[in-house]
Amino acid sequence: MPRSQIVRSSLSAQIREHLMKQILSGALRPGDRLVELRIAAELNTSQAPVREAVRELEAMGLVETRHNKGARVRVISDDEIREIYDVRAQLEAYASECVAKAGIDLRSKLEKQMEQMRKAAHAADSFLFAQHNMRFHRIILEAAGNDTLLSVWEGLNVRSRTSLNVMRHSADLLRVTDSHQVLVDTLSSGDPEAARLAARDHVLVNKP
Repeated sequence: MPRSQIVRSSLSAQIREHLMKQILSGALRPGDRLVELRIAAELNTSQAPVREAVRELEAMGLVETRHNKGARVRVISDDEIREIYDVRAQLEAYASECVAKAGIDLRSKLEKQMEQMRKAAHAADSFLFAQHNMRFHRIILEAAGNDTLLSVWEGLNVRSRTSLNVMRHSADLLRVTDSHQVLVDTLSSGDPEAARLAARDHVLVNKP
């Protein structure tokens, strides 16, 4: 891959993160237009990486593009988030069952993410909290060793939906962090059925 393409790819990722943070924080509200030329000028860059970033946000379901109307921040309802949590619960239950059955030790990795979540909670940084929360759950999905399962889970855009849920409903981030401990302990027990139920209940108890 040419160096210029690598640089542009990295830049588009940074712009995507910048715009996503504005959307999730409410600085950019549902219905607001994303004008590529204006964003490029604000960030002192060309339109190409901005265009790529907007496309990635559209793939994540945070932005929608309409013919002759351009890109706008998409309205995401609580009903949509609830549906995603219902599907997540089943996927993560199966992944946790697989991990427990295989006897894979994830305690150290998972508790490291919990510590990062706790730090983000103390800093009241819901955006960073959601990032570490997503990594916690991704560790389990990856350990399950099922690429199709991981791909379907990734399609739910867990990080952005967790952020929206946390901010809309003023979740107690320390409580949410602590709620992960039972999942860590159950996974370590080696009981597949207990791990499956713990993972399902963990997701559903945090459902909006």
